[in-house]
Amino acid sequence: MSDQNSKSGLLLRRRNKFVGFIITEAAAICLLVVAGAFAVSLKRGDPTLAVCVNVTTIIAAAAVALIPILYFAIAPVLPHDNR
Repeated sequence: MSDQNSKSGLLLRRRNKFVGFIITEAAAICLLVVAGAFAVSLKRGDPTLAVCVNVTTIIAAAAVALIPILYFAIAPVLPHDNR
C-alpha cells in the first residue's frame, strides 16, 4: 500500500511541476508577444520608451528560453530511502 502511495505522490508532484511549467511558459510567451507587438507598432518619437520596450522584449525572450531549462534540466535532490 505504501508503494502505491509513493507512486501516487510522485505522479502528483510530476503533474504539479508540469502544470506550473505550462502556466509560467504561457505567461512568458504572452509577455513576449505583447512586448513584440508593442515594439513593432511603436512610433519612433520617444527613444526612452523604445529602449524600455526593446529591453522588455529581450528579457521576455530570454525567459521563454530559460524556463524549460530551469524546470526540466535541473534535477531535484530526492531524499534518501533507508530501506
